[in-house]
Amino acid sequence: MLYTFATEMIDLHFHNGNSAQALSLSSDDTSGQALELMGLVVRPALVIIGGAALMTPESLKQLQTVFDQVLAPLAQDLGLTVLDGGTDAGVIHMMGKARENIGGSFPLIGVVPQGKTRLPSDHPPVSDDSRHDLEPNHTNFFLIPGDKWGSESPWLAEFASRISGDHPSLTVLINGGQVALTDLKENLATDRPVVALSGSGRLADTIAAAMVGTQAETDSPIDPHILELTQRYQPSGKLGLIDMAMPTEQMRDRLQQYFIPTP
Repeated sequence: MLYTFATEMIDLHFHNGNSAQALSLSSDDTSGQALELMGLVVRPALVIIGGAALMTPESLKQLQTVFDQVLAPLAQDLGLTVLDGGTDAGVIHMMGKARENIGGSFPLIGVVPQGKTRLPSDHPPVSDDSRHDLEPNHTNFFLIPGDKWGSESPWLAEFASRISGDHPSLTVLINGGQVALTDLKENLATDRPVVALSGSGRLADTIAAAMVGTQAETDSPIDPHILELTQRYQPSGKLGLIDMAMPTEQMRDRLQQYFIPTP
C-alpha cells in the first residue's frame, strides 16, 4: 500500500480496544497547522528519544521500571504531553506500556515517517518489513512526509517546542543509535534541555563517557561530533546525565526539577 502525501485525519482502532487519531501531513503543512488540526493544547512536554537495542533482559526489565515508576507517573502528575517516535518497539513500546500500566490519561503523541508506518486499518495488512506497527497506547500520531528514519526528527523537536510553548520541556535520551543522534541534535537546537540515561547503552553511554571524560565501553575513540555536542551544551546545563541505577524516587525528583525548579 502506498500512502499519498495529503493532509488527512485518520481514526485508528487497535487490537487492544484503544483508539487514536492520526494526522497524515503533506509536504506543504507546517507543525503549527498540524497542531491546530489535531486540537492539542499548550502544556509542558516530555520527549523520549533513543532505543533499547543490545540491552540485556535484566537491563530491559530495569528500564521498564524507570518508565513505570518515573516517566509515566511524572507525566501523569505534572500534566505533561509526551512525544516519541510512535512505533511499537523499544523505548516507545515501553512508554506506551507504562501509560497502560499506571492507567495514565496524559496525551502520548507519536511522530512517524509515513513511509515507515503500518496502520491497523490496512487491508490487506502491509507485509513490507520496512514498515512498523504503531504503538497502541498512544493517543495521537503525526504521520509526516518521508520514508526514512530521521526524517521525523525535526518535526518531533518542533512539535514539542510548539506544544510546550512558554512552559518547560525536557528530552530524555535512552540508549539509541544514529537516528537518536539526529534527534538529540534537533532537540538541543531548540534550546530544550536533554538528559541522557547513562547505563542504558549505546549513544546514551557514549554521551556519558564524553561528559565525564572517560572512554566508552567499546574502547573506540568517541565521535568528534559527540564531543563537540557535549562541549557546547554541557557547560550551560542543557545536556545532563542521570544514572539508570539511581533509585527511582531520586530519579523522579531530579527530573521533576526541570519542570518545577526548587526554590
